[in-house]
Amino acid sequence: MNIMKFDFTIKNIAVVVALAVVILLVIKLQTLVTIFAISFFLAYLFDPLINWFESKKVPRYLSILLLYAVIVFVSVLFFGSIVPVVYQESVHLADALPAYSEKLFSLVDKLTDRFGIDISFEDIQKQLLPKLAGVGSTVLSSAEGVMRSVNTIVSLLLNIALIPILTFYFLKDFSSIKDKMFDKFSGTSSIDYPKHFMHFNSLLSRYFRGQVLVAIFLGVSYTIVLLIAGVKPAILLGLISGVLSIVPYLGFMIGFSASLMLSVVQYGDLLHPAMVVIGFSIVQALESNYVTPKIVGESLGLHPTAVIFALMAGGSLMGIGGMIIALPVASFVKVVGDEYLSRIKTEKADRHRKA
Repeated sequence: MNIMKFDFTIKNIAVVVALAVVILLVIKLQTLVTIFAISFFLAYLFDPLINWFESKKVPRYLSILLLYAVIVFVSVLFFGSIVPVVYQESVHLADALPAYSEKLFSLVDKLTDRFGIDISFEDIQKQLLPKLAGVGSTVLSSAEGVMRSVNTIVSLLLNIALIPILTFYFLKDFSSIKDKMFDKFSGTSSIDYPKHFMHFNSLLSRYFRGQVLVAIFLGVSYTIVLLIAGVKPAILLGLISGVLSIVPYLGFMIGFSASLMLSVVQYGDLLHPAMVVIGFSIVQALESNYVTPKIVGESLGLHPTAVIFALMAGGSLMGIGGMIIALPVASFVKVVGDEYLSRIKTEKADRHRKA
């Protein structure tokens, strides 16, 4: 069994040292890693679509330009119609947050009195409500301060401008990049890395693209539920819940709990909270039983806690770029680890047969 064999030669030690230096540089250069990770991730998502156009005799560069034109059109519609509404909802929520909190404390206080639970919220309210009152003004003033900073704006625009440029070149040369990776890893180890890559790539590609579609479905569905229930801010909560649903259960927990509390403090009855509960339950049932199995199909084989740990670890080490890289790395480690354990079991079974 020589899967994990390592020869302490000068060449191998130099490779390990170089790898450690690269990891340290990556951690230090979080902003740069984030830009490249987002660009490569977008290229990875759209590569099958570009390949499909290329199979229809459309030049690859022209397919990418058509894709960019569609993205620009959708972005203009989104920022022109959705973003102003989300901003207005955010301002309204920030202004109403102290009143909502006071109503919530009053409701909880009545419930504790009814059930004979002795808890006083007076001190909590005195300390918390003044802070909540300043949350909206603080957030808005901070945003205005950031927007007034010329350096921040220039840096942000440059970073945003780099992403479509890098994505274009990644998409243009994606096949050659993949072939070069195979050439580098082929024959360097007893582990068949190209085979493992093809195996987990089939899972990873469908998983990521599927998760994006599922997140869109959940975001739109949650928004419709909240609009029907009359809970505000419907679009903001639906958008946040949809984005956070990429992390298992996080979008549902945050979106449902926030929507339920807002429905209680906004209406003070049982009908609107019941509408939220029924609506979210229907959406979750559809997502779990029909949408995810149909769109995502086979999962990465990672437990939800492993997914959350990988995302948190990647985010702690390298920010957003680390979170993007975390799941592919964790998935590949799992594929190679499963192969290693399978070989161990096979060798043990062979030894038992010979004995």
